Amino acid sequence: MSTPALMRLEARLLIRSGDSVLLARPSGGAWHELPGGPVPPGEDTERALSRQLGALAARLVPGAGGAAPAPAWRFLGATEHAGDDLGTATNPAAAAHTLSVLFTVDWPAGHPVPSDWQGHDLVLVDAGLLVATRIRPLPVAVAVRRWVIEEWPVWRGMAANAGEVGRLGRRLSVASLRAQLSARREDLRSSAFRDAAVAMCALVTAADGKIDPAERDGLRAFVASDPVMSQFSAEELEARFDAHLSRLVEDPPAGRAAAIADIAKVRNRPTEAAAVIHLGEVIGRIDGEFVHSEQAVVLDAVHALGLDAAEFALPAVGNAP
Repeated sequence: MSTPALMRLEARLLIRSGDSVLLARPSGGAWHELPGGPVPPGEDTERALSRQLGALAARLVPGAGGAAPAPAWRFLGATEHAGDDLGTATNPAAAAHTLSVLFTVDWPAGHPVPSDWQGHDLVLVDAGLLVATRIRPLPVAVAVRRWVIEEWPVWRGMAANAGEVGRLGRRLSVASLRAQLSARREDLRSSAFRDAAVAMCALVTAADGKIDPAERDGLRAFVASDPVMSQFSAEELEARFDAHLSRLVEDPPAGRAAAIADIAKVRNRPTEAAAVIHLGEVIGRIDGEFVHSEQAVVLDAVHALGLDAAEFALPAVGNAP
């Protein structure tokens, strides 16, 4: 079946080496990508990928030539997106509607890892740091991070109203967010995460400038039932939460700065940083409506943590009316 003229098909490979992944980066560039490239009409994805990788494929599959298929590769997922997020007018194809078919393979044990591929530097990135690593395009980055955590293939299509929910297309449900947090609870036991999580809860609760007593009761119920937050002392969480709320009411600018300072405690801890943002989304959306003021404070936290707002479906919230 031929590829439609307006669809650009490409194949890319995630290479794992121990607890790290091998990413390609243009010399002097800040963004990373998976090795691979376009699939021309009439060529299957695996054969095209093997050809795109060239000598790198030969090293992954002993005895394989540059155009030989690599049967050991596993399907990782497929993502639709508006081409390369950094596409320019000098490269119109980069802005086309693109379908990226993704595969993964383990680097052969004991073999030296190459340092370059087709004009790109090859860099090993610790899998635990992927959430803070710039990978383009963003939907591919999401698929890669999910595979590293869950080893489960993902299909991510483009929603018709993707512009309303960020470049990733779809937001996760509250149930899905809570399930992801629960799955990582063993990594979320530090005092720094506790302080950041409580500060995030307080910021979202006070986002509209009003604090209803029912909201305090709601947080108590949430803490008692949430697998992550219930790891900590309920009394200590409540005391910290009330202290943040008091500051936010008495002196909003100072209270906001104090909360952001606590959130920033996990800035260099990617797993905890992402969890704090997801927790903010849960608190904001648990009542069924994630309003602009709540999105805005979560966006502030994203920036304080040095994360990418687009990966959390928080596009340009500050520009909303």
